[in-house]
Amino acid sequence: MNNIIVSNENSLVINSLNKLGFNPIFSEDISALLPFERKHTDIQCLKINNTFFVLNSCKRLISELKKLGKEVIETEKPIKKDYPDNVLLNALFINNKLYCKETALDNSVKKYCEKNGIEIINVNQGYTKCSTAVINDCFITADKGIFEALTENGVEGLLINIGDILLPGAEYGFIGGCCFCYNDTVFFTGDINSHSDSEIIKDFIYKKGLRIESLTDEDLYDIGGFVVV
Repeated sequence: MNNIIVSNENSLVINSLNKLGFNPIFSEDISALLPFERKHTDIQCLKINNTFFVLNSCKRLISELKKLGKEVIETEKPIKKDYPDNVLLNALFINNKLYCKETALDNSVKKYCEKNGIEIINVNQGYTKCSTAVINDCFITADKGIFEALTENGVEGLLINIGDILLPGAEYGFIGGCCFCYNDTVFFTGDINSHSDSEIIKDFIYKKGLRIESLTDEDLYDIGGFVVV
């Protein structure tokens, strides 16, 4: 059974994950954050190689990962409600480079990257991981700045329209918060056809030899991302 960190916000998503053989490890409810961000995995946890960076306030999540024998590094700064103090760990790791709003990145991550020869590339979008779906060594995003930064560094990507992803309490959600790629499948929280760019998204994924599976029949829903443990 594969462990996966995810919010417990949507019971239909959790039920589907269980049926597919995943063991959900629930993110925490961080009262210091805005209501629609309080359970978001991409804000609470960043995985780089086999190391997990976790907000220092997420004591249960830290304990559960350590019980699984994982290397866990706690953030040095406290999380705060206002942007960019809420995106300490919202970074995108792909092809041994870390993309993020560098001034917001927690020092624990900076130290790790320096020690392990990982280049940090600055982008304006602090919600870097939320904004980006990693499809193995490729990506999908609606953020032009992220798209330009990654393609300039040789990463193949797809730029899509903003919107068409639900996030109650916010104007819209992000593509990275509603899907994850595991083995030969990209799993979406809802029906990919609810997105206005569904055809080019499907074409991009299928050309990589991957499958698409919907965890629910609902519209796409930003659940705050997934971290496979």
